[in-house]
Amino acid sequence: MIAESNSTIANEFFYEINGFFQDIQRYYTPILVFLGLLGNCISVFVFFGTKLRYSSSSIYLGALAISDSGFLMTVFVSWLKMVHMDLFNRQGFCQFFIYLASLCSFLSVWFVVAFTVERYVAVRWPLRRQFWCTVARAKMIVIGFTTLAVLLTSPVVVFSKISENSTDCGYFDKEWESWAVPYNIIDTVVTFAVPLTIIVIFNTLIARNIYKLDHIRRTLTIESDVSNERAPRDRMPQTKVTKMLLLVSSAFFCLNMPAFVFRVIAVDNNVHDNSRSVMWLILAQQMSQLLFDTSFGINFILYCVSGQNFRREIVHMFTKCSSTRRNGPLVQMANHGKQCGRHLITQL
Repeated sequence: MIAESNSTIANEFFYEINGFFQDIQRYYTPILVFLGLLGNCISVFVFFGTKLRYSSSSIYLGALAISDSGFLMTVFVSWLKMVHMDLFNRQGFCQFFIYLASLCSFLSVWFVVAFTVERYVAVRWPLRRQFWCTVARAKMIVIGFTTLAVLLTSPVVVFSKISENSTDCGYFDKEWESWAVPYNIIDTVVTFAVPLTIIVIFNTLIARNIYKLDHIRRTLTIESDVSNERAPRDRMPQTKVTKMLLLVSSAFFCLNMPAFVFRVIAVDNNVHDNSRSVMWLILAQQMSQLLFDTSFGINFILYCVSGQNFRREIVHMFTKCSSTRRNGPLVQMANHGKQCGRHLITQL
């Protein structure tokens, strides 16, 4: 009797917590998708439509904003089930959106790896940055990762199917079950284990180099103050950009790491134990999924907080648009007057 009572209490607690997470997801997801898509669209315009486009890092960040937007679209389509508009669990839509989610998540994590490694090169060998960290090279890497992602994530279209019992979309195709399980393990390694490990290693190296540069700068400043000389300017103008990218990649790691941990636990549970997942694992997966989804819609805020050049270009872009809209008729009249003046001069 005591065991049954404890089991009943545990089940009630599970359903209460599960309902709590469902409520969070019901209201949090549309806000995240709307603000995330808006921020990503602005980021694309800033990185590709302003003078920042001449920086190789902007190529990665612009491509990252596009892939993040694609993943947020799949999150929104999945959320529509909560408001009784279930497009995700339909034949055709199921395969497409699972493929889009796999493609965009693969691209996002490896774009973060790309600009993290590039930042290390820029910090470690600043004199070679102009030759190694070029816009052309960045475009080639983005195209290469995109081609690779299209090929590596294509099997999910074959593995995905609507379940005949629950009408849910997932890896339910029995014909490919023997292939789907190892593919899922490989996908976990390729999209989580390897890139997150690379991000940790290079972020540590970047932070170490930044600390050394700041220490040298402070030492030179103190010496210049003692000798009544003017303190030297920042000898490495890329430091601010590096700190911004370090923040972006670190936030990406922190928001993705819980999903990776619980995905490994789930895979291990599926391989060695076919029993139903324990309650705490289900709740932890829901919480980590919210953090994982957040990583695709938070970068714009990080750019605004830590990117001085990014903020400057946003202000310039909006002030330029507002001034153009406000002075549009006057500019047209002035241009018309100039054309009329040229016409009269030509006649004379």
